[in-house]
Amino acid sequence: MKQLIVKPGDVVVSNFGVYQHWSLVTNRICQLGNYMLISATKRNRTVQEEPWHVVTGGKETYVAEITANYPVSEVIDNARSQIGQWTYSITDRNCEHFVKWASGLKVSSTQVKAGIAGAVVGVTAVAALAENPKLLKFLGGALVIGGLAVLATKALEKPHPENA
Repeated sequence: MKQLIVKPGDVVVSNFGVYQHWSLVTNRICQLGNYMLISATKRNRTVQEEPWHVVTGGKETYVAEITANYPVSEVIDNARSQIGQWTYSITDRNCEHFVKWASGLKVSSTQVKAGIAGAVVGVTAVAALAENPKLLKFLGGALVIGGLAVLATKALEKPHPENA
């Protein structure tokens, strides 16, 4: 397994099955010698700055191709200003929304948009193709196609020659 090279201000993305968790690398080091990460999580219901291993949970993690509109110090200051203040919501205040907000980017979530669009396609497909559509079939179609759509929205990995 190769060692991931990161620096303060990088956006790292951890793969948690169907979804990805977005975090910001801060300028603080934990007791284990790794950078701390700051992110919004359902687990905390807000924003916290935590050790790398707590946030990533040992999952595959990489540096995303995200370019902030603010200097690194401002991004980190913005992120820290929301510790304990940000109220987590999967639909409009999740980890991707938070990272984009702190970075001065358009606040949106490709994962949420894809999940909603996929769910609509799933429901439409069941309505069009099922002989006797029932609520369970509609929910199943929404879940399957919505989940696949979220899975397809993987953030682009930043090319790092030192990470090769």
